[in-house]
Amino acid sequence: MKFFLCASFLCLGHLSLHAQAPAQGAAEQAAADGKALLQKLFTQNTTQEELLALAKDANKAGVPRQQIIEAKLIWGLRHQEIPFLVKILPEVEILATSFDPALAAALPNVDTAKSFIAYIKAMKAAGAKDDEGFKSNILEAIWLNPQQASVFLQSIEQVRRESKMAALTADLNIPLTNSAGEATTLSDQLGTKKALLLDFWASWCGPCMKLMPRLQEKAKLLSAHGIVVAAVNKDDSTPDATAEAKAEKIRVELNTTIPWLVEPQDRPYTKAFDLESIPRMVLLSPEGKVLFNGHPEDPALWTALKKLDPTIEAH
Repeated sequence: MKFFLCASFLCLGHLSLHAQAPAQGAAEQAAADGKALLQKLFTQNTTQEELLALAKDANKAGVPRQQIIEAKLIWGLRHQEIPFLVKILPEVEILATSFDPALAAALPNVDTAKSFIAYIKAMKAAGAKDDEGFKSNILEAIWLNPQQASVFLQSIEQVRRESKMAALTADLNIPLTNSAGEATTLSDQLGTKKALLLDFWASWCGPCMKLMPRLQEKAKLLSAHGIVVAAVNKDDSTPDATAEAKAEKIRVELNTTIPWLVEPQDRPYTKAFDLESIPRMVLLSPEGKVLFNGHPEDPALWTALKKLDPTIEAH
């Protein structure tokens, strides 16, 4: 299970990597090499394989174990790789028992380390459908690290949403219109394809508009894998313009051929999918089962897509 959390996890304390003076000997060069490796360990776009290889090199170069563990922890939190975080949990517990503030690379104090131990345990419990284990551990995480409370609360909201979505079968035959005012349904859009990915947006939603190029990239990529991508507009009609007209204006500006749908004013899908915020993407099976419900940039979307077709690569 993955959760798309805000960037607060990317700003944990300080990163104690200072510029080095020109090396004057073997010891100085070794120290500089160690610092460089540690810097690479904290690079945001590092893959898991690259991270583990760098960790081995850093260990050989004498980088303190605490700093290597911190780098692994931050990587797992950034990428929300819960299986990876569970795997390194024993290392993080060692870090917490022997935490040295003088060696800290990213964590400000030992309570922060302990809070993430509780967080990992909470995520593990959520994956096992252990509601009591999730509740007790996520509350412990908030208690130990109130600065990250808003982030941990997102996990609570996500767990609740996933529980509701797991029991939901969406009605794919609710009447909709496209931006041209033509009648259609989600079932019509899906046809005989293997899944339907819906992007809920509105013209007043800045983040939605910013992600439109990514939406078109997803549509092009996923069409080759039998997955339909459709945009669903949530604009309201006004005295001077219909929701369809607003949606059509944006479609023309983007010059897109993606199915451009408009949700009815009574918002049946907003209610069904708990769309309290947008942008939001929902992945549906032909039976109407919810395979994903979250932010368009949540890595968990690609996990859900790869379950439909292992050859799909994140883009």
